[in-house]
Amino acid sequence: MAKEIISELKHYPDRIKIYQFWASRNKSDLYSKKLEKLFNKAAKLLSEFPDIETPTDFHRIRVKIIRDYKMFYLNEKDCIQIIRVWDTRQDPATIDCSKV
Repeated sequence: MAKEIISELKHYPDRIKIYQFWASRNKSDLYSKKLEKLFNKAAKLLSEFPDIETPTDFHRIRVKIIRDYKMFYLNEKDCIQIIRVWDTRQDPATIDCSKV
């Protein structure tokens, strides 16, 4: 049975920033829409198979790799809670661990 997907509000600025970057760079929102579908497809997969992805060093947090992005999430009893989507091409030292 698939679990409900819950996205934290602090997760949305990550995705919006990614979409805005690609829309500005490509002068079109087509790639941003493709990424949105890709992220949603990954979330759906996690809802059906929550333990298939890699654990992190952060307590109870797992990560799903989606092309050049990492989707951090918690596998709760009744739901999957998406915490962040992070572009892996950034300097890893810049990730704010309080947001993960």
